[in-house]
Amino acid sequence: MGVLLASCTPRVATSFWAIGSPADSTVAGYTVIHAEGKTRHCYPVKAWYDGPWADTYHQLHHHGVAVESELMAYRIYFDKKQTIDVYCKRTPRLELATSYWYPNDSLLAENYGDDILRVSGTVGVGTVKYWNNKLYHIEDVGERQQWIVSQTRDKATIAVCDIDWTVPDGKQDDPETRKIVNLRAEYTMRAGHRDMRCDVKVSDRIEGLCTGVQTIPAKGPNDQSQITNIQLPNGILLASWGTDFPVNDTVKYAKETVGLGVFIPKQFAGELVQDRSNNLCLLQLQSSKERFGEYGEPGTCHFYLTVCGATKEDHPVATNATEWLNYLRRWAATLR
Repeated sequence: MGVLLASCTPRVATSFWAIGSPADSTVAGYTVIHAEGKTRHCYPVKAWYDGPWADTYHQLHHHGVAVESELMAYRIYFDKKQTIDVYCKRTPRLELATSYWYPNDSLLAENYGDDILRVSGTVGVGTVKYWNNKLYHIEDVGERQQWIVSQTRDKATIAVCDIDWTVPDGKQDDPETRKIVNLRAEYTMRAGHRDMRCDVKVSDRIEGLCTGVQTIPAKGPNDQSQITNIQLPNGILLASWGTDFPVNDTVKYAKETVGLGVFIPKQFAGELVQDRSNNLCLLQLQSSKERFGEYGEPGTCHFYLTVCGATKEDHPVATNATEWLNYLRRWAATLR
């Protein structure tokens, strides 16, 4: 569900760039990108992996794999956070092949979109994390992986995978009882949509996996800040609305009013939990016949996430928290 202009042809695209050096100029697709105050020599990749000792966050331009439709773009941070961050379109079109996530002043003057959400250490929107009386990042791993699973004109899937993740259940130091699993989350985006579906697979059934939405502060006296849980016949809807600066530069960049939403189908929705910065739902894994690594009984689940850039979009689906909740109810009613 979204807003497309009559002249806009639905498309999706992915964006995944390794940061190299001038010596990589012979690599197919090599380009020089100016972003974050730096000049980067980059080349496109389909997959990337490294151990936890590596600074994977800075090995890749825009810090991880990204996917976009004409309405919205998302990236997965390639570090222990693995948080989903959001780039919102002012004008419906594909932009990452030109802006590389960081539009310059000339592109902004042409009504390009931009990053609209300060995720910090939160769940962002639809990130898979772990809950055990508090929120944990996916930290103690043997290897991190990201890749473009598939891409057509109409649909694209990107993935993040953690190999040999030691589950933080208080037993990490006991080799007899600690739990080690492989965890994979695949995010699929369709042309003409602002939302994504996330499919989660774990090599051994565990409790504590969660997802949700971050709280967004109200940085002005007239700004709203709201988080909401709604029990629907077909599942749980988590919603957030608020206004904040998306980056630390509060002079050049304006505050953004953003709506976040996550829907977990009934069969996968567990306990609702919250902390100071996150509105979360534990994920109930279902048994899977497909093996994933050499561990125990594999488990799977799926959920959906969506975003509204109320101040960034020319044609937002909502302009206040009430409209956003109404939109999310209609959206969730179509999902299974």
